[in-house]
Amino acid sequence: MKVNNIDIRKYDAKQLKADVQPPSISVNYEWVTSAVLPTEFETAVQMGHLKLSIYFKGKDRNSIIRSASEFMMNFTKSCVLELDGYKGKYRGFMTTNDYEKKNVKDRYVINIEFDGFFYDDDLSITFDGKTSASFYKVGTRDTPCVIEVYAKSELTNYKIAGLGNDSIIIESLAAGKTVIIDAKTGLVTIDGANAFEKVDLWEFPILKSGETTLTFSSTKAIVTIRYTPMWI
Repeated sequence: MKVNNIDIRKYDAKQLKADVQPPSISVNYEWVTSAVLPTEFETAVQMGHLKLSIYFKGKDRNSIIRSASEFMMNFTKSCVLELDGYKGKYRGFMTTNDYEKKNVKDRYVINIEFDGFFYDDDLSITFDGKTSASFYKVGTRDTPCVIEVYAKSELTNYKIAGLGNDSIIIESLAAGKTVIIDAKTGLVTIDGANAFEKVDLWEFPILKSGETTLTFSSTKAIVTIRYTPMWI
């Protein structure tokens, strides 16, 4: 097991048990008086839950407490867990923890609980000179994405539709340049510099579960979409 890319053997510890639980989901609906069918609204998917037991061994309780203290410093903010026996990584936010003494003085167990979700390595899809395209997003959670638009020739009012209620419009982009629209950071950049004035958008792009259908206003661009698959 790893925490924030650190193998927990560094702390003389090992994963004892991991209990992954799905999020509590309640479908949001309203049954209006005299209506034949209920009205259903969008349902927000919250984080899941993880119960984790970590086994510590040391020469005495004092050394274990110090190793465990170093280990716990990983959880003062959100953390990334790579659990033994599970695919992908888990973004966790610690909610509770407790020490469990064993019958011998050189053994301890720490029980920790997290709210969080699993995610996989980033994926990317490239559309070269297309006017329309569609793809299925991997993962079950909505996820922010990064859009990179490379101008094969000068672009003026280049539109991308299908990533929200309104089109994303790149008002101007010189040939050979790339504009990056990053929903993860909330930035729009060209060569690392702020380029919000070059792009007209009302909201940053979010990929929904299922199929996404895109349209592009011309064939003069190469569009790459990058995202992190996330799971309920």
